[in-house]
Amino acid sequence: MSILQLRAKAAPGQGPAGCLLWLSLIALLTMTSATSAGTGDPIRIELNAADSVQGRCRLSFVIENKGEGAIESLKLDLAVFGRDGVIQRRLVTEMGPVRGAKTIVKAFELDTECGQIGSILVNDVTACAPTPPEACLERLALSSHVPSIRLFM
Repeated sequence: MSILQLRAKAAPGQGPAGCLLWLSLIALLTMTSATSAGTGDPIRIELNAADSVQGRCRLSFVIENKGEGAIESLKLDLAVFGRDGVIQRRLVTEMGPVRGAKTIVKAFELDTECGQIGSILVNDVTACAPTPPEACLERLALSSHVPSIRLFM
């Protein structure tokens, strides 16, 4: 039995035009809920602190999801550059989950002194559930509260 036949049985007298209207509304609602986390609202990522801890550098980030939809996973492909501009390390780090309209703090450590880091490149977004990674990449707004380390795309 086709969808048109099912709809006609559920509401007699509506006909194919009424059924198409209902199908269009259902498709629109499905698309809206599937993209609620990718509404275009910015995802703000700030490098907030860089602290030397036992020969390592602890980087603390403030992540703010300005959208109403939750971000289940936000994995960033980062390249860490030394003061001389040479790549020291490349890593993928999980910055999520982040509930809608919520700000969180994430921290991780690198096997280097903070004074050796000159900048951090957000090379790519490798995961951004429930939306495609490229949708989140376009929404990123980066900043650094640490004067000696630049965070950029």
